[in-house]
Amino acid sequence: MKPYKFLIAVVLLLLCLTDIAWWFTITDREISYEAMQASYLSIFPPFLQSLSLLTWLMIAFLVIAAVFFMQSRKEKGLKLVANGGMILSFILAFWQLFSLM
Repeated sequence: MKPYKFLIAVVLLLLCLTDIAWWFTITDREISYEAMQASYLSIFPPFLQSLSLLTWLMIAFLVIAAVFFMQSRKEKGLKLVANGGMILSFILAFWQLFSLM
């Protein structure tokens, strides 16, 4: 197994964690929900300024990361980290899926 899949998985997971942290930073403010959405979307390019599109994109990134972590579990020295990354990625993907409802 090539280690680049593990690195891609880490980057995708960190990207999604950054997005979630950005949302939590925005919701900490005392503003209306519409203002929160506008502030959250303001950092994305115009073609990505859709909440449902961003959520589906995050779900895809997290599932890809989880699959890559699953494939990296066979590497010596990466088993524990890959298992943790896989579990975290799947949990966050289901959480994002739940947020679409």
